[in-house]
Amino acid sequence: MSAPAIASAEPTVRSARSRTGIAVHALALLALLGAQVLLLRYFGGAELLQPRPVAGLDFDTHIHQAWRMVEGLARFGHHWVWDPRLVAGYPTGTIFEADNIGWAVFTWLGTEAGLSQAAAFNLFVIVAHLGVVPAVYLAARWLELGARASLGAAALAVLLWSFDSWLHWCWYVGMIAYATASWLFLLPLALFIRWWRRRGVVTGVGVALLMALCHLVHPYSFLLLVTPMTAVYLAGARTLDRRGHLAVWGMAAFTVAANLWWLRVAAQWWSWILDSSLFGDRSLAAIVYDIFGLLDDPAVTGILASRTAFRLAIVGLGAAGCAMWWRRGDPRALPIGATLVVLALFAYLGGATALSHVQPHRHVAPLGLLATMPAAALLDTAWRERWFAGATPVVRRTLLALTAIAMLWLAQDVLYFTARSLPTVRPLPHGEKVLFSALGHIPPVDYSYANWHRDDLAKWVSAHDDGQGRWLVEGWSWGEQLAWKTDAQIMGGFIWRNLEHSWANLLRRRPQGIVPAPELEAYAKTYGIRWVVVSSPRELSPWWDKNEALQRVAELHPFRIFKVRAATHLLDPPQGQLAVSTNRIEIRGTDPQREVLVRYHWSDTLVCEPDCSIVRSALAGDPVGFFRVPAPHPADFAIVHRY
Repeated sequence: MSAPAIASAEPTVRSARSRTGIAVHALALLALLGAQVLLLRYFGGAELLQPRPVAGLDFDTHIHQAWRMVEGLARFGHHWVWDPRLVAGYPTGTIFEADNIGWAVFTWLGTEAGLSQAAAFNLFVIVAHLGVVPAVYLAARWLELGARASLGAAALAVLLWSFDSWLHWCWYVGMIAYATASWLFLLPLALFIRWWRRRGVVTGVGVALLMALCHLVHPYSFLLLVTPMTAVYLAGARTLDRRGHLAVWGMAAFTVAANLWWLRVAAQWWSWILDSSLFGDRSLAAIVYDIFGLLDDPAVTGILASRTAFRLAIVGLGAAGCAMWWRRGDPRALPIGATLVVLALFAYLGGATALSHVQPHRHVAPLGLLATMPAAALLDTAWRERWFAGATPVVRRTLLALTAIAMLWLAQDVLYFTARSLPTVRPLPHGEKVLFSALGHIPPVDYSYANWHRDDLAKWVSAHDDGQGRWLVEGWSWGEQLAWKTDAQIMGGFIWRNLEHSWANLLRRRPQGIVPAPELEAYAKTYGIRWVVVSSPRELSPWWDKNEALQRVAELHPFRIFKVRAATHLLDPPQGQLAVSTNRIEIRGTDPQREVLVRYHWSDTLVCEPDCSIVRSALAGDPVGFFRVPAPHPADFAIVHRY
């Protein structure tokens, strides 16, 4: 073959190799996504395909929030409503619900597209799981990691998502919006760094859209993005022309403007906010607990064993990767490295700052997911540059032994979350069954999605509810489930709602419900409580059965249902009938010549119709208080929420 013929064949060979490489790379990416699908299936993904929303724990809170938003948008054209059936009247969709706005919007859009509410709600959870691989991979590519390193980052993210105790707890318990934001923020971050290096209108618009989406999914995205973007901007501000500065500030302005529709409502209720630092507040000493896998405060880290091997390994490798970038003068070192440092300090020292109410420990999730990219870059560089090619046999054997030990260390965390697949421990020779699992201790909870629905309880409540009194529900997740499954007026749900309205809930004042009979009777009269539902076992909460103010009337294991012995009413003086629905209370059959105390939370958005008015009424122990309808007034009137 002549020289020109050989030369002309070389591009063809290179092209064929390139196509082969792309195909292999695509198959590897699909395999990684398939692995994530299999892991989701293992951890109860089939529950997300049922014709009901995935329930239990925080999920029930978010179902109620999403259902009310869908109703508000469909019936009233607003994303928030005044819900008189919850906690004596509660503004749903304002501040406490800010971390669920994106999920609720997604649910509403799904219903508008023809899905059922349950299917749309569950689809968000599926996206949260299956979005990890493409998001981390794409962010890594935007950060100009090679194809192999990008695949490595996505693989590390899958392992962290499934086998790190905090991230696993987040998506299992229902903190799925924050878990999603923990990987979603990587996209605008990476694209902003790419825009800074290359510019481009399309890229800039993409950054703005992704930033707006991140803040819609979870407002704490601001805390994740502010450090790297500020670092990039300040480090290179002198190199920007006027258009460049306008572009950066335009991205920020668009993010705020795109979320202003719900931020404005949250600001309207800001004066009612309570501290939220009950959760996620840790000290620097917690690093020791995480290193040794010890559980110190389940209110912070979740009700599961502390499994942090993948997080520690990935963050350690990520820090080393940033150090490598820094030594080589790589501009990625500053924004990524600074963010890793800030997130780590915030996660372990944030409780000592004014930002303790944002529950700083939760930031270990984005810390680990961000670290996957410099960690993968480090490993890929070490492989490409053959760092240990010239190592002596002793060094190689030592590295191999250390790697094997590290893999065994990581495997322990995998086994914890897959304990149900381990062999059953054999009984003793005389036949006695051992209570230990193969892990050597009492079997852990199976942290997988499951059927947490109690339709029997909801049906019982609906059958006995006449709409004239409230139900005090012990067990906040069950209170939330009754709130979205029934039309009953629930005094319960999440105890620590961060608005002052939550002080109406007896279980916020007395979390275990240990209350003397006279106090419980007075509380029931004040708030019109007629029924009490208890979910804790009798052996753990015997005081409910012994309280003389209550009479047990039913038992649906593990629930005990009590009726308040003394007569109570939602109006004072007791008279008339009520019909309660979202944004409205209809009252009939009152004495027009007598003032009526309406035992619902006051709001300056409420009006009395027709030809009547309301006056705020102070209430001891409840900063919000009730309201009165002065005489004279119609015998039949309505209290209506007006936007």
